[in-house]
Amino acid sequence: MKKLYNLIFLAILFCMVLSCKKEALLDGGQSIERSGKLERDLKAQMHDAKDGWILFVSSLNTDVKTATPFIMKFDTTQNKVSMTSIYGNAVESYFKISASTGMPLLSFSTGSAISSVYEIGGTEITDYFFKIVRVVPDTIVMQSYRQGGTYQKEGGAILKLIRNTKPAWTRDWQQETTKIYTQAPQFFGFYMTANLRYASGEAFTPATIAFLKQSAGNYAFFKASYPTTVNNKQVEPITWAYYATPSTGIGPLGMLGYNSLFCEVSNGYSPASLFSTGPATLQKLFKTNYFLIRKVNATSIDVFALDKDGKEIITGTISLN
Repeated sequence: MKKLYNLIFLAILFCMVLSCKKEALLDGGQSIERSGKLERDLKAQMHDAKDGWILFVSSLNTDVKTATPFIMKFDTTQNKVSMTSIYGNAVESYFKISASTGMPLLSFSTGSAISSVYEIGGTEITDYFFKIVRVVPDTIVMQSYRQGGTYQKEGGAILKLIRNTKPAWTRDWQQETTKIYTQAPQFFGFYMTANLRYASGEAFTPATIAFLKQSAGNYAFFKASYPTTVNNKQVEPITWAYYATPSTGIGPLGMLGYNSLFCEVSNGYSPASLFSTGPATLQKLFKTNYFLIRKVNATSIDVFALDKDGKEIITGTISLN
């Protein structure tokens, strides 16, 4: 009788194992099918959005209340993406869609604005590979593949590509044609005043600043060795000086980008006053790491910045004293 019970038990166990294997195979097949559908939907949405998609990237610095916009137009036949951002206007690079993770994986080529942001660090872009989480008619939800460097855990910030419906700020930002670095010398080497208004109602004390061009040696270094200016040829390095009092000032690294002014905290370079603590001081002061330029006037520059929903939360002017 004991032998019979053992045989019955083994038979039941064998059936259970077969059942589990069958379910696993079925579930695996369903997973592949879901991944395939997600990839098809992704490519279709990318192709159908003639004005492209907008991605807002937030800083990890809690002093920064804004998010940096990227407008992307995907060519799914040639795997090219044209990006307009503070790093450049209509800059082409490549993208790839693969399914090596069991779900669609969107990656951007080395040298793209996305890879530059990843190299500098300090934002939600903690990889240049993104898992596609969900695709609906006006939104593509994706997640940075890793939380940081190569050996960091998987699962970074959730990001959204929003279909570009040409909101007013995109027109305001892209209408100015004056290139400050080469066409507006009046803004270099003189004291200026930044006056800002915040949508939150928070008061801002006018700040004294100045833009200075880098020395020939520094300029050559940045263009040859610094990721932001190596990968993004339209970006010009400057000194963005800030004077807390007439006798005390700092001179951190700033950037004049496409119709924009920005600064970034980079812990991989020294001195800190130029690359990290200095830019962090500016970000804390202004509550943003960038300004989009609305208009360049004879003696002033109209600027603004957006939050992660595309709402204009900072508006102001930078004027010659």
